Amino acid sequence: MAVMTKLDHASLSVGDIDKAVWFYQELLGLKQVPRPDFGFPGAWFDGGGTPLHLTTGGNLQNEEGELRGQNSHIAFQVDDLDEMVEQLTENDVNYWELPNSPAAERQVFFKDPWGNMIELIVY
Repeated sequence: MAVMTKLDHASLSVGDIDKAVWFYQELLGLKQVPRPDFGFPGAWFDGGGTPLHLTTGGNLQNEEGELRGQNSHIAFQVDDLDEMVEQLTENDVNYWELPNSPAAERQVFFKDPWGNMIELIVY
């Protein structure tokens, strides 16, 4: 039986590519990398070794709803969670921190402007 050997990339649908580039590059600090022309707007980022692809024209998540760790999400390890939380707060991004995490030192969850949930984690 064939087995999967590595997560190749993650892809998220966004509504406005320019706003998404600002959110993921300027607010979250991801490095944008070259993207081939697929005939629709998008942007690629280095997600710490696993590419993150942002595309337009796909189904958007629900921006409403409670922030909970069991919802679908992507997660990034961060070196300074306090600084990232400060950046989120300064940009009016609501977040929720899992109290007393059994898996990590700290876990913070928030959504991008299109409802995609993101976790920031420190082990």
